[in-house]
Amino acid sequence: MWTLRIIGFWAATALASIAVLLVVIDGWLVTSNAAIRREVSGRQQFINQSVQLSRLNQELVNELGGVATKNSNAAIRQLLADVGITVVGQAPTPGQAVPAPAGQATPAPVPLKKP
Repeated sequence: MWTLRIIGFWAATALASIAVLLVVIDGWLVTSNAAIRREVSGRQQFINQSVQLSRLNQELVNELGGVATKNSNAAIRQLLADVGITVVGQAPTPGQAVPAPAGQATPAPVPLKKP
């Protein structure tokens, strides 16, 4: 009888120790998971902002290309060429009118190509 109590005591102690160990491991996993979620969230925010800035960048480059073509501005062409963007299109000759596209108040974007 006495040995059964000792075996029961040690079995209960071992199970309690395992339970405490599992609680500690669970806490560590929760903390680790939260850190990973914050990192992933930050990366996702960066990706979303990059997409928005990419659209803005494309519009800015199109406008710069349009101004460079319309005004025969070699400085803007060179600036775009320095970052690898080639302006496609000819500047109008002096005295030649540049017609606006039908139905639009602003000039159409000049097609640009990256090498």
